Amino acid sequence: MAIRPVKDTRSPEEIAIQSAITSHYNILVPGYKAQNIRIKNPLTGKDPLFNVMEPAFYNLFYDLAQLGLKDKMMREIETFASTINPDWQKVYAMLERYFKNMEEANESSGNSSQA
Repeated sequence: MAIRPVKDTRSPEEIAIQSAITSHYNILVPGYKAQNIRIKNPLTGKDPLFNVMEPAFYNLFYDLAQLGLKDKMMREIETFASTINPDWQKVYAMLERYFKNMEEANESSGNSSQA
């Protein structure tokens, strides 16, 4: 009896995200003095450079977090704070506030659409 290979029914995007989650490679590459960072986007393969104060940084970080990469990326920021520069802890705190604000905004928009 021949063994048939099981077809992977996930989309290429789902496979890319799962690979990024389980990979030993970082998604984030820290820059100078906790001011700049590169984010390797597993969907596009691009790794744009951001200033950590730019809205574009938070937007991409949030978008990737929504795809399931939040825990991995936050752990990477924690590692930067403990091994590279303690100033990364400030970035971590700003990201936590950003996520809290986004969750509250999503909850309030969900509540207003249900009224």
